[in-house]
Amino acid sequence: MSPWIIIVILGACAIAYALIMPKKNKVQEPGHHLVQEMESTLEHYMAEIENDNDALIQRVAEMKGEATAADLRMQSQLQELQRRLDQLEESKTTETDTLPKTIPVHSASGLQAQALVDSVRAESVQHVLEAEEQTPVQELKPTRESIKDRYAELFNLYVEGKSVDAIAKQTGIQRGEVQLILQLAEREES
Repeated sequence: MSPWIIIVILGACAIAYALIMPKKNKVQEPGHHLVQEMESTLEHYMAEIENDNDALIQRVAEMKGEATAADLRMQSQLQELQRRLDQLEESKTTETDTLPKTIPVHSASGLQAQALVDSVRAESVQHVLEAEEQTPVQELKPTRESIKDRYAELFNLYVEGKSVDAIAKQTGIQRGEVQLILQLAEREES
């Protein structure tokens, strides 16, 4: 073949290749753009999931702290009740020790003196039993817990200078309820 035919064939091949090449890139560009769009969407979704997980972890930690505080309050109440029970048992033993076991009869003159002694003994036992029945009811009345003890976390945040909105957000108590609690505490102090 002659050299000019080879040059023309090579030129035609180059032109055909040049025409095919941009079409190939144009077809790939929308696909590439779609892949980038999906990647950015997935990254955004993963960021949202991570934020939600962080918020969930924080809430679980707050709940754990609240549960620990409630547990400590219950333990202190249990210790107080145990102390009161010990005092009641001790007072009961001292009362039974002070009762006369036997009342001496100086005159052996008969059954009337013995009957009198038995009736006095029965009355004293009856009075002791009545006192024992009334004492636990009176002493086991629950003491009124102050509002500052019940909402210690709220008042700690208030003392730190936090706003009512910040306290409501952090404790999970509604804003109006926070204001009401603060007002009740002021009334309780006066």
